[in-house]
Amino acid sequence: MNSKRKKYFHAIKLIEEKCTGCTKCVRVCPTEALRVRNGKVQLDATRCIDCGKCVVACPFEAIQTYADHISSIDKFKYKLAIISTSFAGQFPANIGYKTAKKTLLKIGFDEVAEESMVTVKMSSIIREYLDKHKNIRPIISSNCPSIVRLIQLRFPSLLPNILHLEAPMSMLSVYFRKKICKEQNLKEDEVGIFLIVPCVSQVTAVHQPEGTYKNLEDGAISIQEIYCKIMTELTENDYDENDEDIEIYPKGLSWAISGMEAEEVNDGRLKTMAVSGVDNAIKILAKIENQQIEKLDYIVMNSCTNGCVGGVLNIENSFIATSRIRSLVRNANEQEFNDQYFENMYQQGKFNVPPLDPRPIMTLDDDIKIALSKMKKINAILKQLPGLDCSACGSPTCKSLAEDIVMGNAKIGDCVVLLRKEIQDKENRGKK
Repeated sequence: MNSKRKKYFHAIKLIEEKCTGCTKCVRVCPTEALRVRNGKVQLDATRCIDCGKCVVACPFEAIQTYADHISSIDKFKYKLAIISTSFAGQFPANIGYKTAKKTLLKIGFDEVAEESMVTVKMSSIIREYLDKHKNIRPIISSNCPSIVRLIQLRFPSLLPNILHLEAPMSMLSVYFRKKICKEQNLKEDEVGIFLIVPCVSQVTAVHQPEGTYKNLEDGAISIQEIYCKIMTELTENDYDENDEDIEIYPKGLSWAISGMEAEEVNDGRLKTMAVSGVDNAIKILAKIENQQIEKLDYIVMNSCTNGCVGGVLNIENSFIATSRIRSLVRNANEQEFNDQYFENMYQQGKFNVPPLDPRPIMTLDDDIKIALSKMKKINAILKQLPGLDCSACGSPTCKSLAEDIVMGNAKIGDCVVLLRKEIQDKENRGKK
């Protein structure tokens, strides 16, 4: 990532007229990216990691998701969809995974690829990476963009531990763009590659990728929108799960479920761990940073609870989707993706990413003397505050309110507890 870049793209949008200032979103944000000021929510773009917790928490739909509209594909001569492993879990058995995939061709795509094509291969690639980097432990999966951004933001000392390889869908994007251009005799900008994704962090990763200087995809469309489009376009003639022209890779779908990536990378020699939920990830990352955890080889962290099936851009309940995917994996016939061109690209380092930089957030001041002076003011204000971290002031904690006051973004009177005490003191003095 270019560390000089100051503007950040985020796949969430604030609808001011719907915000009541309830502060529910402020309380759940794991990176303190949200504030309520003048009764309306505000976003600190430098802190947001697009985990989507605020979207779920808001009862008034004042925080909504952004993804590319399906009409975005129309400007390309050849359109490829790459579907997330969680996609298969959205459809009941009476529709079928193969039917859903086939209907994507009907709604405008020329070709459909699956993340699950390469997850089995990816497990062996990760094992090779672990063998080559024995001096770094643990290696942390780079598959969840929110976790990568979380480490950049709050745990920069762990940046060398991140797996420096593209995620499976991005690998497929690199591979298919070259393949399609060659087979279809097209220029690269004539090929539109779109990810069908379950969460806002993956939309953000497409529009502002970490670890690469080039956008590998042309857009990210939510599973919600694609699901609705498929259900609209489905006809009785489409229901054919025996259609031999449609290939599926159900064995690789397991990565949609929390724990399965770590399980499949583990060949019996390795110590692996899986963590789901961004709050749990923060606790484990803190333990790793403080060397308070036993030596592990590989850790997979998902910002969404239950893994990618828990993403806010999915349709189905994550437990139901998990059950469906487990059934597909359990009953799958072996279907391996053995492509020499893909293997050559991997061996040539085409899927490598450069080391990531820390993500700069608020600094008190560039001048160290002024910064230290502001720090003293923050500590002095903090002593005045009640320490309840109630968020009623619009800041997530008393410490963040003290910082906001010193930075000129809030005032001491925003503290409801102190304001109430001041009113009571005045009333008591008036009685005397």
